[in-house]
Amino acid sequence: MIGTIERIKNSVLLKCSTLNEDVILKQLEDLIDTRIYQFAEEMVSLVGEIDDEITEEFLRNEASNLIKNDIIKKIKRKLFIDSLALQITNDSFIEDYFSKNISQGDIKDKYTNEFNKNKTSNQLNMTEDLDISLIISKITSFVNKRIIPRINENKVMVNAVSNLVNFLNEKLDDDLIKLMDVASDKYLNILLDEIKEEKDEKGDENMIEPIEEIVTKPDETNNDNLFGKYDDMTLFNKIILSLNTEEENLTRKENNLQENKKEVEKRLSDTNKNIESNIERENNLSQRKLELNSKEVELNSKLSETEVIFLNMKPLIKGLSKIKDSSNAGGSENE
Repeated sequence: MIGTIERIKNSVLLKCSTLNEDVILKQLEDLIDTRIYQFAEEMVSLVGEIDDEITEEFLRNEASNLIKNDIIKKIKRKLFIDSLALQITNDSFIEDYFSKNISQGDIKDKYTNEFNKNKTSNQLNMTEDLDISLIISKITSFVNKRIIPRINENKVMVNAVSNLVNFLNEKLDDDLIKLMDVASDKYLNILLDEIKEEKDEKGDENMIEPIEEIVTKPDETNNDNLFGKYDDMTLFNKIILSLNTEEENLTRKENNLQENKKEVEKRLSDTNKNIESNIERENNLSQRKLELNSKEVELNSKLSETEVIFLNMKPLIKGLSKIKDSSNAGGSENE
């Protein structure tokens, strides 16, 4: 029975992987192309008469070049990051079902919540959301440079053009959320179909013993047994995921080192600026000190000259004082 369980796991994994490829190669591209087509058509209806160069084909090409590849890369990354959570969810339900711990009804009721919980458990230490506002900002920049200047005097039309870009963002957001939800529903249907097909083939017989009783505990001293329970495809997926996890860790460490390097360089630059500023201040203070010393010498020199003049004037003042006294005395005697 273990072989049957592994076969179902592999079949579900393969079909879910095929579904993801279809989501990327067909559904997602069709979705983006449709929204870009509508955007170009409505934009031309607003500004087509103002600028003959702005045609639907021109706008479709520009918008596609600006956002299509980036959105596809973003969704590819999200599907890849979510793939481990998907495999864990499917494997868990398959084992529980064939252990007779749950029914198909339980799977239907619990699948979405369990899948979402596993997605947020961050097994790969990587994340990817569905927010495309940064990608759509490229179209905003294009519109601001290429279209708005032609209609800048008409505020009503400017608002209409801006709203059209916002509308594109909102609709693509909604479409991507729905696309992921539909994919999740299809994952569930793939799982249920595989279980149902196996049940139909086996009939109502007692198909297995509880897994706990038949799974041989791996020999901890033999590493081969640790991997023997996985098929080649599962091992391949786990290795790819682990390699990407390691790459993400190394990238984060590299980014952290770059940030630390920038911070150290900034601190060194600030320190050098402070040193230069202090040297300049010290030079200014030294210059001011020299100027003050020079003024002090000059003032001392003038003070000395003043004292000499005063000392020279002192006898003269005394002499003048005596003459005055003598004159006053002589005048009295003559009288």
